[in-house]
Amino acid sequence: MGNIIQTSGFEIQEDKVFQYLHAFPLIFDMSDTPSLLYRLDEDLKIGSTVSYRLVSGFQIVNWKGFVSSINGNSWTVELKQGPFSMFHAEHSIQMTDGLLECSDAFSYNGEPVDMTSVLEKARVVYAFDARQKFLQAKNAFESRRQTETFRAFSSGFSAG
Repeated sequence: MGNIIQTSGFEIQEDKVFQYLHAFPLIFDMSDTPSLLYRLDEDLKIGSTVSYRLVSGFQIVNWKGFVSSINGNSWTVELKQGPFSMFHAEHSIQMTDGLLECSDAFSYNGEPVDMTSVLEKARVVYAFDARQKFLQAKNAFESRRQTETFRAFSSGFSAG
């Protein structure tokens, strides 16, 4: 059984955090420290899915959990599917003196042997800037795609 506990502070608007947590960052540094990321796949509610990603070099391991309880800006996640026999996460986001404080506690058991040392060194990476850039690129792509679809549809009326 292992545990990861981490608290980090950020200068970011609280209302943007949940928006950014709906995306995995496209690009972030590949350092010697393995990165643990999570994404809210849906709006935060009991039963909603949370995706997790562990990145160590070029190795990526993904798994999913479901929200089992919510108390304000704190929520608990249990294993839905993945490489563990047990996975439990507690996430909390609080604004303190103008600083956003993100606290996470993970407990896990039954991980594959090759993941044990990686998990022991892992740190939670929020990468809010990279998440924001990903969402901006995604929105720009969707906007352009919709514009091109409208133009194609519109030109169909004037053809012939």
